[in-house]
This record gives sequence, structure tokens and C-alpha cells, in this order.
Amino acid sequence: NIVVQKLEKLNPYKIKTNILSSNKVALIIGIENYSSNPKASFANLDAKYFYEYAKNIFGVKNENIKMLIDEDANLVSSLGALNKWLPSKIKKNQTELIIYFAGHGLASPNGKELYLLPQDGDSDLLERTAISRNEIFELATKLKPKKVTVFFDTCYSGVSRDEEQLMADARPLKIVANDQDTPENFTIFSASQLDQISSGLKEAKHGIFSYYLMKGLEGMADSNQDKKITNGELISYMDENVSQKAAELGRKQNPSLIGDPDKVLISYK
Repeated sequence: NIVVQKLEKLNPYKIKTNILSSNKVALIIGIENYSSNPKASFANLDAKYFYEYAKNIFGVKNENIKMLIDEDANLVSSLGALNKWLPSKIKKNQTELIIYFAGHGLASPNGKELYLLPQDGDSDLLERTAISRNEIFELATKLKPKKVTVFFDTCYSGVSRDEEQLMADARPLKIVANDQDTPENFTIFSASQLDQISSGLKEAKHGIFSYYLMKGLEGMADSNQDKKITNGELISYMDENVSQKAAELGRKQNPSLIGDPDKVLISYK
């Protein structure tokens, strides 16, 4: 019998962080139950947990957090959150914006555009029923927040966390989207390289990426123990643990970071 190493439960109250700040805003989306696509197992739980981290560890006030789970994360509501709610919350050059998405992503047929699939999205009609990553980046850039930190627990390989195909025709996806055009005050953490599957972690009931992201934010990623977690520290903590866990499932998964590795993501007491 295989000894399953007992995974520690997530605990968003493990460390004391900055007090709540009215200059922080978080948009959190988690979709497990899709109307016409396979499940993204545990993605709704991931988002509900991340809500607690946004509040407790990033210091975002309740009224500045919008969370859309499952049916609430349909196309219209998601577009509303981006196009109506965010502009009402972001103050130019002052607001720090955090975006978290757990669910399915897909690449356009030509591989140039990456999409996040809302709850009612149709994988064959991405342009009309999904939201492209670039669209989100452009919207956020226009609002001129002080900085933007994005966590994508999704993959674009066309396969769900349980290895089910999202596409009716199993065409091989060629992904050529590049991350060069990311605005400069953005930091983007992604669950996997573009052609990899983002896996679920059954024994923890979370996505592998989200589990280690949140564990890292609890202070586990603070490798030099200076009470600060930099982007670089978080990505190396996640990469080591995520790739090992994925390997146990017989898969390859390496999270990626776009942005300044030396930038401090959070500091705590």
C-alpha cells in the first residue's frame, strides 16, 4: 500500500499580516460545475478558501471583494464584474488589484489567444462565450491601478483536472500565445506551462496549484524567514511542491511567474 503523506489543512489565519487596507480590491472566480463542460474539480472550494486569504493575508476589506462561484460566474456576471464592478472600485494609481481564477481555460483554435471559460461558456464558441486573458489585462490596465497580481489556477491544454476532454473534437492544441505583452505593473502566477494539465489534489480537495499557493502564503514560502514573501520565493516554493505532487500523479506541472521575482508580495508579523 502506498503511504499517502497527510496533507496539512489550509489555514488562512496562520500568520498575522497587514491590517485591512481600503486600497486593495479582489475579484475571485471559482467554477467547478460547468453547464456544458466537465467539472473543474474543487475549483469552487479553491475560490472560497482564497477569499479568506484575500481578506486575512492580503488585507482586502469584505466590501472590496467580489466572489463569483459556479452559476454566479456565468458570462454576464463575469463581464459585469470586470466592466462595471471593477471600475467602481479602482482608484487610479492607488488601488492594488488581486484577481484569482480557478476553472477551465482554453486556447483559441489558432493557439494565439488564451480564454477563461465562464460557467456557461461553450468551448466551441470561445470568442462569444468566454473571456480572453488579454481582455482582462486590457481592462485592468485602462483603470490604472497601482499594481495587479493575478493567480490563474487553470490550464489551456483542453483537458480538465480529471483528464476529461473539454473539446468535442480532440484536436491537438498548438499554443503559441506568448506572455511578452504583459503590462509592467502586473504579476501573474499561472498553474502550469501552457501545454500542461492543471491537476486536482484529491486528498486535499483543492487544485494542486491553489493548495500550494495558499500554503505558501501562510509563510511556508518565506525561505529566508524575513517575514516577507517575494514573488520569487512563492514561485519557487510552488514549483518544487506542485511539480513533485504532479509527478506522483504521473503528470508534469510547473507553475510559472511573469513579473519581478524580487517584488514583495506580502509581509507579515
